[in-house]
Amino acid sequence: MTDNIFDRLAELLSSSGPVNWGLAGELGSSVAGDPGTVPPGADAYWAGLADTANRVLGEASAIDLTPPAVSAVDRRQWTTHTISGFDYLAEPLATKLGADDGAMFAPVVSIMLGLQIGSMAGSISHRALGSFDAALPPLNADRLYFIAPNITEFTDSLGLDGNQAHLWVAAHELVAHRLLGLAPLRDRFRSLIKTYIDGLELDSDALPLENLDAGFDPERLGQMMQDPSFLTGMFTGPHQEEDLADIQAFLAVVEGYVEHLLNQLDPKLMPELPRIREGVDRRRATPSQGEAFLQKMLGIELQRPTYRAGAEFFAEIERRFGSESATTVFSGGDAMPSLHELDDPVGWAARTLLS
Repeated sequence: MTDNIFDRLAELLSSSGPVNWGLAGELGSSVAGDPGTVPPGADAYWAGLADTANRVLGEASAIDLTPPAVSAVDRRQWTTHTISGFDYLAEPLATKLGADDGAMFAPVVSIMLGLQIGSMAGSISHRALGSFDAALPPLNADRLYFIAPNITEFTDSLGLDGNQAHLWVAAHELVAHRLLGLAPLRDRFRSLIKTYIDGLELDSDALPLENLDAGFDPERLGQMMQDPSFLTGMFTGPHQEEDLADIQAFLAVVEGYVEHLLNQLDPKLMPELPRIREGVDRRRATPSQGEAFLQKMLGIELQRPTYRAGAEFFAEIERRFGSESATTVFSGGDAMPSLHELDDPVGWAARTLLS
């Protein structure tokens, strides 16, 4: 790609499809900023931790925790490798914007969403520990990605034992990856997001059409790449409380199952688990820049559900109905507990296991 900014923009604008992924990748890499450093031998180190997580959690798990390939990456590398995994957000948004009574043209939608998704992914890379540390994670990755500089900052800032904190991160990423690798769960997650986006109301007054006129002025687009925040606020909401609650319940189940498995560890193996939990809770109490960008874009406040609600749910159903009961949760469809049922596991069992 040429170094001339106008030639580069022309190349990016030539991308076809509902989302300009070339533009998204270019902006995402730029927004990621300082990539940070990855220590030598980090791939092997994190692969070893994923194997350890499988060994210590595998026997208690209702799903196969065999690790996939593992890569320790910097912020820009993570953005590059995972940005296309946000297609489950971008494609329904493209449909929603393009269906606005013909008021928007496909090239405009493609550019807007390229800017939006790129800025979001690059912003997430500033703080996420891995792909599943974001409120809405990228999907379809063929491996585990650990953002090495962010993990170092997290452990150092809290004075945590590196081995224990890193094992927690490895376990969290591994279990979440394997759960969302299950076709019934992955398809349900995509469906929940699409249902929510389909129900959003488009605020036509907030659409920045004057910034993307038929001429596609490269200079103006260059300015937009530096500050795409004006694209937020396109949607009004929330208008679908039940749809949002289903998304929150899904995330609570995924994060809660990790915690449920970790709760079964010998305290001697991870004596700092309470401090690690406290640190994670503190981080999640304040949305990252990327999560805040996403929430503003969709017009919602996507509160991170506490993983403890999900962990308590799994502990209770396994105590009452056996370890195989968790398998039912992961079978997809209506078997997933609602947000209300996370606090009523007996009610969930009456609907799914005992009916």
